[in-house]
Amino acid sequence: MKTNFFTERNTALNFLLEKYQVKKNGKITACGCFESENKKVVLLPWRVERRFVELKNLIDNKTLEDVSTFRFAHLAPADDKTLDELIYQELDLCEWLGGAPVSRLFAVFNGEKAVNIIVKLENDLSCSVECSIMLPSGAAPISRHEIIARRGVASDQVVDTQVSQSSIYTYTAETEKRFTDIDAEIFGLSQNDVNLVRAGFKVLDEAGTAEAWATQDKHLLNLIKNAKQSEINSKTSIIEGGK
Repeated sequence: MKTNFFTERNTALNFLLEKYQVKKNGKITACGCFESENKKVVLLPWRVERRFVELKNLIDNKTLEDVSTFRFAHLAPADDKTLDELIYQELDLCEWLGGAPVSRLFAVFNGEKAVNIIVKLENDLSCSVECSIMLPSGAAPISRHEIIARRGVASDQVVDTQVSQSSIYTYTAETEKRFTDIDAEIFGLSQNDVNLVRAGFKVLDEAGTAEAWATQDKHLLNLIKNAKQSEINSKTSIIEGGK
């Protein structure tokens, strides 16, 4: 009897490929990379995470009218993420949710531990991005993404929530465990693993995704260089030609 409870990412990926009859193959490696047809494929897994998909729907469907500002924050322990990885993700979310490339940015770093970045997109939308890898080792990452519009405000966290809540909590004398269902089709994996599985499936199922994400990867790496140059020069970096 088949089950949709998984403890391994590629088993879950193969389940989705078989269910939707996608005749392509790929695998998620131990380091979280993705390989298809013996080639490494860039993944942007947060783009398939439900909370961000719903935020994008609010913008694209005009539920939020005249969006003007994004306020993003992402904090993690240093043994989980690098500062560059956090900047990479948050700048991609700015462009993907905002529907336009970065035109200029100004960054202030605290060594390799934290950064504040002010971003302007080509459609004149403003973004404030805070990233830090100063959480204690083993702590769960904390992030919050707020969208401010002329009419309406949206966030991926409940009002006044600082740490994401879980659906179920269990306690014993020795430990605490938390459980949250985060996908309607595959269960048993962490949020990060579910995102990787869904991103891998998207690459294999939707033509052009791999190429588009590879192009975006180069663009985002260039944005990180511009952010660091802004810190060195103490002035705004102008991004020539967007992408």
